[in-house]
Amino acid sequence: MTSPLLAFALKLPLALAVFLVIAYAGTIDRRIAGVLFTFPILNGVAIIASGEPVVVADAIYPLVIFNCVLFATVITFARALPPVSALPRGTKLFARVATWSLAWFAGAWLITDFRAAIPGAAVLFAGAAILAIIFMMLCWTKQNGPAREQARGAAAHWLRFASFWGNPTGAARIAFFILAYACLFFASRVALDEKWVGMASALPLPGFFALAALMDDAEAQPASRPVLKQIRDTLFLGPLLVIPFNWAFSHALARALPPEWIVARYLLLLALWTVAALAVLMLVPRLERRLDRRVS
Repeated sequence: MTSPLLAFALKLPLALAVFLVIAYAGTIDRRIAGVLFTFPILNGVAIIASGEPVVVADAIYPLVIFNCVLFATVITFARALPPVSALPRGTKLFARVATWSLAWFAGAWLITDFRAAIPGAAVLFAGAAILAIIFMMLCWTKQNGPAREQARGAAAHWLRFASFWGNPTGAARIAFFILAYACLFFASRVALDEKWVGMASALPLPGFFALAALMDDAEAQPASRPVLKQIRDTLFLGPLLVIPFNWAFSHALARALPPEWIVARYLLLLALWTVAALAVLMLVPRLERRLDRRVS
């Protein structure tokens, strides 16, 4: 079992990277960003760190669906959940993340406490697939503006990424994220049951911060407000990625890779991450083009 300090040293940079990448991706292709909100980076590290990987993975399955419902709700009612339009810009991110996190803890606690009464991975995956299809067919956002910018070179992307974060507002967001994540991580270590560790690892804190940052920027640039909802279009594809990912990874650890094979475990995780990322980058733009034509 991975020590708490080692797990924190591994998870904090990954969590920060998820936050930075999702927020930036939301300015480039909002439909890809929607899937990345539930990308299983932190889930994978939590599964490795646990002595009972299958239990942790099992606790995450219903939570990832709940995460998507919560994200879709706060995007739909961005001005009301919470009502922060009168607050200073620097305070809005804190108020939004705090409110969403409290709502998440209330729902996630109930789901985890009654996990035994909720179906397993196969039923949840089938239900998530039906929900994703219905939601995209009925709620796909009409493209009034460019959802995705023209392809840029790697150098241009890096310069824009650095510009997006290399300012006082970006630095304050990063500092707040690190502080919040550190507090939550060490609080999760006192859990008496591995299912609660699974719950803590499913907290979409990087996604909350990324969405709050994107909303903040959209309010500063009114022309981008209508396309912010395009993030919502692909949110429910997330469980279709996370559930099979966590199931395959946790069972591989439990059956074939004992805890002392730490290097092999992380190599497998890296390989699965790569496959999942390529699937998102290849399939989402194709789905996006097809559904954009359908609603145009």
